[in-house]
Amino acid sequence: MLRASLSRSRRGIGRTFKDGNRNTRIVLNGCQSFDESISVREAHTSGLYVHHTIAEEEGRDFASAAVTVGLINALTRSKSGVGFFRPIENTGVQVYRSQLIKDVFKLKEDVGLMQGVSQIRAFELLTHDRLDELLEEVYQAYSSYKANHDLVVVEGTHLKGVGHDTLSLNAKVASTLGVPALLVTDAGLILRKGVGTFSNLNGGDWKKDVVDNAKLSDVGFKHENVDIVGALVHGIPNTDNYESLLELFKARKLSLMGAIPQDHVLQSVELCWHGQIQVQDLVKILNAELLVGAEESNLSKKVTKYIVATSQLDDLLAHLQKGGDSSVVITTGDRADIILGLISLKQLNQGSSIAALVLAGEPISPEVGQLLKMQSLSSSVPILSSRLSAFDTTAVLASLEGGIGSLTVQKFEHAKDLFDKHIQANVISNAVLQDYVVSANPISFQNSIFSCAKEHKQVIVLPEGEESRTIQAAAAVLERGLCDLVLLGNHQTISKTAEHHNVDISSARVIDPLSSQLDTYVDYFYESRKHKGLTKEQARKTLMEDPNYLGTCMVAMGEVDGMVSGAVHTTADTVRPALQIIKMEPGIKVVSSVFFMCLPHTILAYGDCAINPNPTSEELATIAISSADTAAAFGISPYVAMLSYATGDSNKGPLIDKVADATAIAKSQRPDLLIEGPYQYDAAVNPDIASRKVKGSNIKVAGKANVLIFPDLNASNIAYKAVQQSTGAVAVGPVLQGLRKPVNDLSRGCTVEDIVVTIAVTAVQAIYRKEKAVAKDATVLSAA
Repeated sequence: MLRASLSRSRRGIGRTFKDGNRNTRIVLNGCQSFDESISVREAHTSGLYVHHTIAEEEGRDFASAAVTVGLINALTRSKSGVGFFRPIENTGVQVYRSQLIKDVFKLKEDVGLMQGVSQIRAFELLTHDRLDELLEEVYQAYSSYKANHDLVVVEGTHLKGVGHDTLSLNAKVASTLGVPALLVTDAGLILRKGVGTFSNLNGGDWKKDVVDNAKLSDVGFKHENVDIVGALVHGIPNTDNYESLLELFKARKLSLMGAIPQDHVLQSVELCWHGQIQVQDLVKILNAELLVGAEESNLSKKVTKYIVATSQLDDLLAHLQKGGDSSVVITTGDRADIILGLISLKQLNQGSSIAALVLAGEPISPEVGQLLKMQSLSSSVPILSSRLSAFDTTAVLASLEGGIGSLTVQKFEHAKDLFDKHIQANVISNAVLQDYVVSANPISFQNSIFSCAKEHKQVIVLPEGEESRTIQAAAAVLERGLCDLVLLGNHQTISKTAEHHNVDISSARVIDPLSSQLDTYVDYFYESRKHKGLTKEQARKTLMEDPNYLGTCMVAMGEVDGMVSGAVHTTADTVRPALQIIKMEPGIKVVSSVFFMCLPHTILAYGDCAINPNPTSEELATIAISSADTAAAFGISPYVAMLSYATGDSNKGPLIDKVADATAIAKSQRPDLLIEGPYQYDAAVNPDIASRKVKGSNIKVAGKANVLIFPDLNASNIAYKAVQQSTGAVAVGPVLQGLRKPVNDLSRGCTVEDIVVTIAVTAVQAIYRKEKAVAKDATVLSAA
């Protein structure tokens, strides 16, 4: 019975679960997309999160774009296959950053793949308190994108209108993606407008403000267990300020990778887009409709000046007659006098200083519309219709000074040179490419389970095929491509329920125990239980009346790979047929269970928290071995600690003796496993406490345990629920273990998502068992 699905966790979902001491693996064994099945200490990070510590000004994001360009260029020299990804894409009037990077570095992928979710979608989820769903959607998009890249630069976002700083959101995203962060601060923005969290506190001292903003982000990201590669600053007045800035960063224990000075080339309007702003750029920037003047000669006209026409035509003509400028005139859609006057000037060849006319805000009057239809495309001034108000249109165009666009070749090359000259690019590259502890969290853990199930698709039988939640879960599993499914039940009932919930299960195989030919299953069941007095008639009756027995026979016969039940049946109803027909693995004394506890710093396995009330020493040893194998199946290199109320020989008593005996038995049966005990919980998981409590030269588990075996069900069930409720940890399980083939039990209060996760978990168990069988056969052949 799956107690808590990953997607429903509200607390801690975005935290990074890192483990600097344990060998928690980042992959599920056997899954091709996770072939780098190695210890986390040996794994390279797959990305770098670029966090801008101060929100960029709308339309003036050229400075941050220049930094991103320089960074990607520097990383490309050290690593091939560098990509770019934005978790939340800003959807303002400016050119998308993703499109810009795609054009500059000639990336082949579609720009849509370089973005996680839109700002609109992010707002929708955040305002409905669905942060976990936002993080999961971003993670899924990032995982798909990074599969085709060796390294991904992930650029954070500042959501406009959120009402508070989005530092926490960016930190949670970086934590979820499992990547370190680079902190970037715009000193030029602080100098221009005194922008910055600490500006007033620091009395206008821009250097302190820069450092304090970076430190605030450093604290926020570290709170989410995100490693910080370092910090860099851009837009400082001159390089003479660098040494004093460096000292301030050192005092705050932050690594400064360099500082880029203010630069007139990046800020110059002459080098914007095609060497200078053109009319065609305005169309893109304003997302405007081009009403008149679509010829290339019109669109390529350069722009040097903007004029807002709010007064009379003669005032406008006075401005235009000054000459020497190529002006864009901004007015509203109801000013027929302005429109007609400018068209007339153009037709009289006296409007050479007019580059374009922008009609903003107000709807175009029918009279003006008719007037525009009469114009010749070749002889008229280009006329654009902007959806923004006249004020907003003017503000956007005024902010274009120093803008950086997709064809600004000069600016891009200059940005690369500036970065290389002033930033320790090799230090950043080495920091990014060094060994990091790869993060694990509920989202990534679930994603790895789903990815493995999808890659090695198994067949899972669902005996409760007529049950509403089971049918909805089956549809979700089939849609995601996680498994192939067999549903047991009446065809018509299943079809009607699926239709009622508007879900598609047409690709599932349906077997009706009451109308299908069951002879093969009856024979198998009879042969397996005739020594217990079972007759064929009883076997047939049981299979027709109890779908759990039929499903279990299908698993035992190899027709399907695993079974999930329990939405309407008790645990005993689910497990009993498995014990009778599938039976336990050789050498295994009892069926047991394990919970995967997704904690803020690691993922641990707790066993046994659901099945055995008071196991003997022999049974406890079996639970330890089974739990270690289950952990390995889910990508965790097991470090097994046998828990007690005393560590080592510090105390005596029958309860401690039971654990000590169980430890000795488990070690003798599986010398290949790392199993130690008796340990108190703190000595098992805390290295500092372990160093004081545990003595010996050959100690490998103390302080590093990730599989915790409790002495009885009383202790284990209390412990897992206490941790779950007190920390907000996600508990995945119980996962049944010890059977020859996987069968898992649901809670009768389970949700649709619980069933989906349990089906995927069962599939992963099946995959792992098949791999073990193949490895065993290979060993036998090798020995022969």
